Order: sequence, then structure tokens, then C-alpha cells
Amino acid sequence: MRDRRTKVCRWGMYAAGALLLALVAGIYAFWLEGVADASRAGNMLFYVRRACVSKKVCLLAVLLFAIFLLYDHYGARFVSFLYAWRFAIAAALFVLCVVCELNGSSIGVWQAYMGGTDTGTLLGAARPIRSDEWAVSTPMMLSQYRNAAGAFPYYSDTVRGAATDMFMVYGQPVRDIAMIFKPFYWGYLFLPAGMGLAFFWYGRWIALFLVSFEMGMLLSGGDKRLAVSGAFLVAFAPVVQWWFAINGLVEMLVFGQLSVLLLQKYMTDTRTWVRGICASVIAVCAGGFILILYPAWQFPMAYVILGLGIWVILENYRGFKMNMGDVLCLAAVLAVFAGIMLHVWNNSKETIELVLNTAYPGKRLDTGGGIGLEFFNYASNIWYALLGEGTGANACESAQFIDFFPLCYIIPLYVAVKKRDKLIGILLCVDVFLLIWCIAGFPAMLAKVTLMSYSTAPRAFVILGFVNILMLIRGVSLLEWSCPAAVGGALAVIGGYAVVKIGSLINEDFYPEAGYYIFTVVLWILMFYLLIRYHDNRCRKFFGVLCMGVMILAGALVNPVRRGVDNIYDTELVQTIEEVHGQEPEALWAVEGLGFPCINIGIMAGAPTVNSTNVYPNLKRWEALDPDGVNAKIYNRYAHIAVSLKESGKPEFLLNQPDVFTVSLTAEDLKKLGVSYLISGRDKLNLIKVKNVGNYYIYRIE
Repeated sequence: MRDRRTKVCRWGMYAAGALLLALVAGIYAFWLEGVADASRAGNMLFYVRRACVSKKVCLLAVLLFAIFLLYDHYGARFVSFLYAWRFAIAAALFVLCVVCELNGSSIGVWQAYMGGTDTGTLLGAARPIRSDEWAVSTPMMLSQYRNAAGAFPYYSDTVRGAATDMFMVYGQPVRDIAMIFKPFYWGYLFLPAGMGLAFFWYGRWIALFLVSFEMGMLLSGGDKRLAVSGAFLVAFAPVVQWWFAINGLVEMLVFGQLSVLLLQKYMTDTRTWVRGICASVIAVCAGGFILILYPAWQFPMAYVILGLGIWVILENYRGFKMNMGDVLCLAAVLAVFAGIMLHVWNNSKETIELVLNTAYPGKRLDTGGGIGLEFFNYASNIWYALLGEGTGANACESAQFIDFFPLCYIIPLYVAVKKRDKLIGILLCVDVFLLIWCIAGFPAMLAKVTLMSYSTAPRAFVILGFVNILMLIRGVSLLEWSCPAAVGGALAVIGGYAVVKIGSLINEDFYPEAGYYIFTVVLWILMFYLLIRYHDNRCRKFFGVLCMGVMILAGALVNPVRRGVDNIYDTELVQTIEEVHGQEPEALWAVEGLGFPCINIGIMAGAPTVNSTNVYPNLKRWEALDPDGVNAKIYNRYAHIAVSLKESGKPEFLLNQPDVFTVSLTAEDLKKLGVSYLISGRDKLNLIKVKNVGNYYIYRIE
């Protein structure tokens, strides 16, 4: 009878805990949806009531309760099952996401411009600040499905209304052998747009979580708890989530870590076929890494991969041997790799030359330096998703890896002195290299020689945070210091409070209420204490759970969970553009008087639009209006181009900001550019009106 009462009591605790966690998650999610609603942003009771009657919250509570019961009944066997079947579980989750067309795009923002209702957002809120994703990259992807000359061309006539390299800059899916280096884009080539976007979005996140876990296992010597914490610290990192679909940070982390793991496998497994697979996948990772073409992150990340690779070689070179089969297989892989890269170069060399010779972004020559208080800024990152803003210029630029500075240096340095660990030594060398670049900078010559001139201190600082996480995992796994509770508590109070206090100096008005600040201080004191006393089994368990909770708070709902892309194609505006475009597929379009992001509406319907975002300049087009090249510095750049129609006068170019310029043209100038249709927000232009949808007007230029 006593055992039965104990069991019922335990189940009651599980039920209460599951319900409480589900309610907290529901309140958090509904708060996110109301971030932009000033009338409700501070009304906590409204979100509590909404969570209490939500079916989603009830389903989550049931799911959590089931997980708690499984863990209670099977204990360690349940964890062992998850570990043993992790790849199968990941594959099943991936298939589920693709079939359900789930993604994290912020394309729901388009409803504010095109009208209609966004019924696709399931959880969280679209982020207008991620305009380079929802207003540029995703529309370009959608345009590849609707190209007049056929889907997924290497050179598309839809973007810019002229032959545009879709593979190289803002890389998009194309039907070409080079796509072997972009595995996360494969889904687009054989799936509808909604499923393709799900393949791209959650394929990358699941891969990142898995390789980060495996890297944590390698660094920690098989400590599963620490490896899971490491996977959460990387996959849910605020900087990863805020930059998730742009500039290739996720791909760099996946390709870089996977290459190191496969190098380890290559050197420790003597079977030729296994080595052949490892070499082939490493080649795919290398090609994918190179073709990201975002050197500001690539070159700092390359030093990290190099350091990890050197460690793997030093650890395994003594027993490593290659037979003739291994040599022939490696030679074949290298030959195929070189052949495909040469093919890419032949296809895109003109594009690369154009980009390098633009006024913006052009050839970068930076010398680093200037990072200071940012080392303490990670503490506030936990609130960016909830508040919708960061402590610096914006949430994206302020986002970081949560690396537990300064413990990420103190613990590895202590272990390095005590144990002389090779990996910590190598990572410290890479860390110091990046540290100097971020704080003081390099002389111009050294910056060029090390290729760091292609990066900047803020971008390299992101990679520095990743290195700090790797060092922390390694250091904690080897830490044998048995710190007394009182000493650990004192150190945690000093460290946790100092980090939050110094970090708050970046923006003293960031915390909207004192409660946020107090909670942040208490949280980091607790996290520091658990890390300092990680040798204690209770602290080890609690740290893992709390780390997962913190990272979910900081990163899980930065991006919304939504379904499909129907919110774009169900709008009357896009359907109307498709109808008109279908009658004259080769005709060029322009968008007038609307500016960014509306300049990219047409390409989503397949309409070739001359002033859609020009990822690199069409010099011949603008030189037709500016034969003397007087305005070349204005239009020779990556740019969102606003067109303004005027009655008479010469073409006028105005640079609004580094990536935006306005060109004022007459109808005759538009004819010179070959434009036949104009989308405008103005009624009664002296042109032939074809269609009217709400506040948008489509005109014919003759």
C-alpha cells in the first residue's frame, strides 16, 4: 500500500511538473507573438489566461508527462535508448518536419505589405529584423521555382531581370553538379517549395545538433551529459538562431565539426570503404565551406577547424597507415573535388570579379580591434527573443554564443597547467590569436598575410565564442578540482554579478523592469556555481537541465515555427502578378515608389524585375542611363534599388545607405531599360493601368 501511495504521489508530481512547464512554455510563446503589440506587451495576465485554455499547451503537458513516466519506469535504459537510436530518431524527426512543411522563416511579415491573413505561423513570431531572410533570400529561392526558362537555372533572368548567378552570391538551389556541395538545398530540387524550405531549415538544425553532440562526445571523452549541454549551447545559441538562414554560419559549424569527426574516423578505422566514405563527405564539407562565400566568418572559423584537425592528427598519427586502396580512393575523391570546383570557377568567375570590384561590399581590408565590454554581453542574450531587441544596434548584431566568460578561460587554463592537455593548448593558441584580433587588431601587413583582413572584429568575436565553448567542454571534462561549496558559492556570486553588471553597461536601459535584471543575476550566479562544482554529481545533473532550459529560453523561439509558404501565394497581389506575367513571360518589370522589401514581390511570382535586390550590379544596364559613369560609385554595389517615376529630366541616382540607392527615371528611361510592366503604389500615373489590387497598381509601359 505504501509503495502504491509513493507511486501515485510521484506520478502526481510528474503531472504537476509537466503542467507547470507546459504553462510556462505557453506563456512564453504567446508573449513572443505579442511582442509587437504595445497594448499587451506588459499584460502578463492576458498571456496566462491564454496559455490556460490553449490546446497546444495541453498537448505539450501530456507529452511531457509521458516523457517523465518513461524516464521514471526505464531510467538509465530510456537515456541509453535515446543515445543508441539518436540517428534514427533524428531522421524520423526530419521526415516529420518535411512532410508537415515546417520551417522557421519570417515570411509571415509579408502580410503587412501584401494583405491577407498569415495562417501558417504555429508558434512564436515572425521577425521583421530578419529582412535578409524573408525579404531577400527566401523570395529568391521561390523565384527559382517560377523562372520562365525552367526551374532552378544556374543563371536566372528573374532576379535583376537579367542573367544572374543564383549559385554563387546568396547561393540558391540550381540544377547543377555543383549542388553536391550544398546538401541542405537538395530538397528544393525534388520537393514543392514548402517541403523544400522545411528540408533546408530543419535539416540544417538537426544536423547541427547532432554534429555538435558528437563533437562534445569527442572533446569530453564520452561524457553524454556534457555533450548534450554542448549541443544545446551551439544549436540554440542566440547568434546561431538570429543568423540562422543567412551568411552560412550554420553550414560552417556543421561542415567544420563534421570534417573533424570524420578525420578522426578516417585515421582510426582501417577499412578502405569506410575511409572512402569519410574522405568523400569531408570533400563535400570542404566544398560547402568554401562556397559559403562569407569570409568575415569563414577565415576565423578555418583557424578553428585547422586547430582541431591538428589535434586529431597528433593524437592518431603513430598508428595510422594507408594501403594502396586508400591512396587510390583519396586520389579519386580529390580529382572529383578539383573538377567540380573548376566547373564552379568557370561558371562564376565573372560574378566573383564583379563582386570584388564593387564599391560595396567590395574588397575588405580590416585590421580588427575594438571589442571590449562585449565579452560580458552574453548574459543579456537570454532575453532577446522575448523582448525582440538586443543591447547593441539590434538583436542580430548583439547576439553571441553563451560561453560563460570568464570561466571559459579560467577552467581550461587551470586544466592546461595541471594536465598539459594538447587540445586545450591548441585551442588556447587559436583563442589568443582571435582574442588579439578582436581587442587590439593586427598591423595591416599581418592582417593580409593571415587573411584576417577579410574579417572584422565583431564577426571574429562570434567565432571566438564558439572556441570558448569547445575549451570549456574540454576543460570541464578534465577538471578534478573538488571545490568546497562555500568557496564555489562565493566565486559564483562574484563572477555572476560582475558579468551581468558589466554587461549592462552596454545599454543600461535594456532591462525593462528590475525583475528581469534580478532574475538574470540570480540565474548566472547559479550557472557559475554549478560549473565551478561540476565534479559533484548533483551539480552535474542540475547544470545539464538548467543549461538546456536557458538555451531554449535564449534561442528556441527566436524564429517562429510555421507551416509552408501558402501565405505568399494565397494573396491576391501575387496571384494577379502571376496572371499578368503568364500572358507575357519574357516582359521585364519594375517596382516604383514602394522601395524595399516590395521590390522583391514580383520575383516571387516569377516576374523578371529589374530593381529587385541586385546581389551584384548590372553595370551595362545602368551605364545605358549614365554613359559617362558619373554615378558608378552609387550603382556599382550590392543594392536594394528604389525606382521613382518622374515626368521629365535626366536620370538621377541617390545613395541612401551602403546597400540602398534610389534612381529617378522617366517612362522613356524605363523603356530604354526594356521595362514593360510597372508595379506602383500610386494611382493615376500617366501610363496604361492593367490591374489594381488594393493599394497596388500594375501599369503597362508602351
